[in-house]
Amino acid sequence: MEQALRRSTSTQPLDDVRDEVHRILAAADERGVVVRLLGGVAVYLHCPSAQHRTLQRAYRDADLAGLSSQKRAIEALFADLGYLADREFNALHGHQRLYFWDPVNQRQIDVFLDMLRMSHTLDLRQRLTVERLTVPLADLLLSKLQIWEINEKDLTDIVAIVHDHPFGPGDDETINLDRLLEVLTTDWGWYRTAKENIERTKALLAHRDLTREFDALRRLDEFWHQVEAAPKSRAWKMRAMIGERKRWYELPEEVRRD
Repeated sequence: MEQALRRSTSTQPLDDVRDEVHRILAAADERGVVVRLLGGVAVYLHCPSAQHRTLQRAYRDADLAGLSSQKRAIEALFADLGYLADREFNALHGHQRLYFWDPVNQRQIDVFLDMLRMSHTLDLRQRLTVERLTVPLADLLLSKLQIWEINEKDLTDIVAIVHDHPFGPGDDETINLDRLLEVLTTDWGWYRTAKENIERTKALLAHRDLTREFDALRRLDEFWHQVEAAPKSRAWKMRAMIGERKRWYELPEEVRRD
C-alpha cells in the first residue's frame, strides 16, 4: 500500500473519517510526530476488497497508535487540528491511551501509546515506522485476532486482510508470518483467542456463502497449520497446561471496535 499523504488546508475535522485520517497523518508527518492508523479505516486503506458489496461497512471513528515519548506532541497536534481532549480520561489513562473528541462531526479518536491493550497486549513500539500510514499488516491482523468479544465488522475486516494479502515475508503486499508466529507461539492466551477468531471467521465465510468468492478460507487454514507446527516457548507450554481453567483474556471496560 504505497500512498502519499494527502495535504489539506482545512482548519477543522473533515466530515468523512477516511479523509480526516489523511489530514491527521499529514499534519503529524510535518511535525515529526509518529502516529499510525489502526482499525477498520486502516483495513479500508490497505484492502480493495473492503469496498466489495459483501464486505462493506460504515466507518465512524478512528484508532491510531503513537509513542508515549511523544505524548505532549500528540496532544498539541490534536488541539491544533480542532479536537477536544477528554481531560478526565487522559489524566487517568494518558500513559497508555488518549481520547480526543471531534466537536464538528461528533466522533472520537483513540490514540494507543506504545501498546494496544485490549483483550491482549500488542507491543507496537518497534512497529510504528515500518509503514507510513498504518501499522504493518501483521499487526493490523493481530489487532483483530486479539478481540475475545469480536463482532461481525471485525470478522469482515479479517476476511478483507487475508483475501487481499498472502502470508509471506512482510513486505508491502504480504502479511509478515514471522511477526505473527513471534506473538502466537510465545503467549498461549493470545494463541487461544486467535484460534477462536480464526474459526469464527471461517464460520462467517460459510454462513454468508463467501468461500467461493474470497480466498480467505484456504489462506487461514494454511496459516493456522503453520502456527500449530511452529515450536512454542516454555512460557507458552506452561500456560497451556493450565488451559481454560484460568481466564486468558482481558475484558476492557470499554472496547469500542472501529
